[in-house]
Amino acid sequence: MTMFSALGAGNMANAILAGAVSAGYLSPGEVGTYNVHEEKREAMAAKGYRVYRTIGELCRESRYILLSMKPQQAEEVLREMAPAMGPETVVVSIAAGISAHYIRGILGEGTKVVLVMPNTPLLVGCGATAMACCPPTTPEEFSYVRGVFSSAGLVEEIPEDRMNEIIAVSGSTPAYLYLIAKHFCRYAEAKGIEAGTANRLFCQTMIGAARMMTESGKSHQELIDMVTSPKGTTLMGLTALEEGGLEKLIGDCCDATIRRAYELGR
Repeated sequence: MTMFSALGAGNMANAILAGAVSAGYLSPGEVGTYNVHEEKREAMAAKGYRVYRTIGELCRESRYILLSMKPQQAEEVLREMAPAMGPETVVVSIAAGISAHYIRGILGEGTKVVLVMPNTPLLVGCGATAMACCPPTTPEEFSYVRGVFSSAGLVEEIPEDRMNEIIAVSGSTPAYLYLIAKHFCRYAEAKGIEAGTANRLFCQTMIGAARMMTESGKSHQELIDMVTSPKGTTLMGLTALEEGGLEKLIGDCCDATIRRAYELGR
């Protein structure tokens, strides 16, 4: 039996497994995978993971099962899992919008579920992961799953009914930050600054600003005030952002993100 197996071997599943293995939390022999693509199965086998040929085989031989398929594939995959599930198996879902209620509706009311919303910086060991423990999952089982994700970044526990809302805070947010970075760097290029230089400076600024927020003990507004001088350049930029409706734009972005999560859940 494998301890922790992934249904789907995409970037996110690979990052989760690699983080736990590199940290020594899992050994390669404790990891199982299933994927429909032969080249991905070969890549997983090369890492020392056990590769299963069917979903049923994986379910019968795994203690924890990571659901890392697209949300649109959830019903098909869960129905294939159902006949092979044991009573002690814990389902760990990173499928956006898919609730524990939905999973239990197909796998059975007694199914143990942990809902997880990670993000792609797991790939570099700097993930931000939100997790919810759903009864009858035990505290010990939840703690084990938490350890897997803690191997590649920060983990926070949140209520089960806020899993869709957290997508707009950390799950999808790397893409929004990349978009902002792209526009700042394009602007710098248009002003004659070399692209690589602009990107390095902007990225280091994001890293430094993040550390100021997590380590300085100051509020967001206090940090803004530290950069802003009366009638200075930063104040003019902040005024332009406020007059351009930045707060509403961010709210609209978050609302659209969350709305889609609920649509996927239906």
